[in-house]
Amino acid sequence: MPYDFHSDHEGYLAFLAENARKSIMPFVQPHLPCPWSDCRVLELGCGEGGNLMPFAEAGAYCVGIDLNEKKIREGQRIMSAYIDQGRMELRAEDIFNPAIAAEFTGRFHLIVLKDVIEHIPRKQEALRQMRRFLAEGGLLFIGWPPWRMPFGGHQQIARSSLLGRLPWVHLLPRSLYAAVLRAFQEPKEVYDELLEIHDYRVGIRSLNRWVAEAELHPVVRRYYLINPIYSYKFGLKERLQWPWLQAIPWLRDFFTTSGYYLLSAHPSAEPTP
Repeated sequence: MPYDFHSDHEGYLAFLAENARKSIMPFVQPHLPCPWSDCRVLELGCGEGGNLMPFAEAGAYCVGIDLNEKKIREGQRIMSAYIDQGRMELRAEDIFNPAIAAEFTGRFHLIVLKDVIEHIPRKQEALRQMRRFLAEGGLLFIGWPPWRMPFGGHQQIARSSLLGRLPWVHLLPRSLYAAVLRAFQEPKEVYDELLEIHDYRVGIRSLNRWVAEAELHPVVRRYYLINPIYSYKFGLKERLQWPWLQAIPWLRDFFTTSGYYLLSAHPSAEPTP
C-alpha cells in the first residue's frame, strides 16, 4: 500500500494478528492435515508479518514473502523474537522466481492470502503457482473484499475524508473514476494505487472462475455481511451474510464485505457455503 493506514503501525499489526488468531485460524484449523506444531505456513504479501504472528505462537513454522523490501526489513525487526526462535522467515521474494518455485513446490500445509489477491495482476498464474506449493493435503486460504461491496475499491485509503467515505464510487468506469480522483486532488501514490485496484479487481464470480481454472477445489466458502476485521477497525461485530441475500448472487455481491475461501488441490465433499 502507498502508506500506513494507521499512525500506530505496530498497533495495526497487533490487530491483524488478533484477527488472524480469532477469525482465520479457527476457519482453517479443522481442515488441516496436521497439528499446528507440524504445520508449515506460507503467507504471500505478508508485509511486516502481522498475520503470521499467531501461527508462529501456535508452533507452526512460518514463511512470509513480499515484494516490498522495506516492509520485509521492518518486519524482520518487529518479528525478531519469532525469527530467532526459528519459527519465522520473512523474505523479499517473488513467487514467480524460478528458484523460489523450486524451493517451495510441495512444501506448505497452509498458504495464506489475506487482502492480497486484489493487488495481484496475474491471478490465474498466481493461483496455479500456489497450488504447486501445497504439500499433500495442504490448503490455500483466501480472504478478500469482493469488488462490488461498498468499499471494494479501497477508497478508504484516500487522503480526502469525503472521498474515503463514498460507498461504491469505485464502480464508476475507469476514466470517470480517475477524473473523480483528480478532482479530489489525491496524491500520485494514492491515485496510482486506487486505479491499480480498479484494474486488478476481484469479484466473487470472477474468483470462483479463476479457482476452477487453476484446478483448486473449495473446502469451505464463507461470506460476511460485516467483515471480521471491522470489529478492530470500527468496533462493529462480525456478521455472516444473510442466507436469503447469499441466495441472490447479483445482489449479494454489493453487500458482502469479505469472503473467506479455503481451497484444496484435490476434490472434496460438497463445500460448506
